[in-house]
Amino acid sequence: MFVQTATFAFTAGALIISTVGFLWFTTTGDYENDYLYLPPVITLLAGGAYTVMAASSSGVIAADIILEARYADWLVTTPLIVAYLGLVAGAGRRTIAAAMAADAVMIVAGFAATTTGTAAVRWAGYGVSSIAFLALVYLFVTAFTDALGSVSAAAQGMFRTLRDLTIFLWFVYPIAWLFGPSAAGWISAVDYHFIVAILDMSAKIGFNLIIAFSLVRVTELVDATEQSETPA
Repeated sequence: MFVQTATFAFTAGALIISTVGFLWFTTTGDYENDYLYLPPVITLLAGGAYTVMAASSSGVIAADIILEARYADWLVTTPLIVAYLGLVAGAGRRTIAAAMAADAVMIVAGFAATTTGTAAVRWAGYGVSSIAFLALVYLFVTAFTDALGSVSAAAQGMFRTLRDLTIFLWFVYPIAWLFGPSAAGWISAVDYHFIVAILDMSAKIGFNLIIAFSLVRVTELVDATEQSETPA
């Protein structure tokens, strides 16, 4: 269990460091973005969940609540990621709410598929979760993308990068599940947890890094434009 505990502890530390780094970045720079409070909340909550998972894996917490902590994390943080994408894209409230609902169905059904011992329920949960994910992707590439006309070119570029990262990484989760201990069993529980931890760090820390780099790039372009317009 050492490798598993170390994986959880390292991931918790990386997510919390990402939170602190993003907060430092946004508070020390003059960046204009109305939704910068969401990314650090996402990584902080995920870091807290991984701390609980590490404590459960190491025996500090007697109960085995690794899966419960993971899916509780996803049930809160993934809708926040969806909400951030919708806000950046300029999507309407109903569209964002529909996407968040699809996300919640995806997570709840995935939890049922992972924790149930009945094959029929397990595969039904997997099927419902997959359908909800496809519905979410559809909203990302249609309704969210169609709303981009109301936002700046910089916001459009950032949204597309964040959208593509999210779709790609979230597509890997159900594939990993198929090979993991809840399905085919070709991947051990320890290896599966390691893969999911890498995906979680990539999805959440990568999300924050893309936002940070995008804001820096926009600021540099604005500064360069202002300097070029200044009379010699």
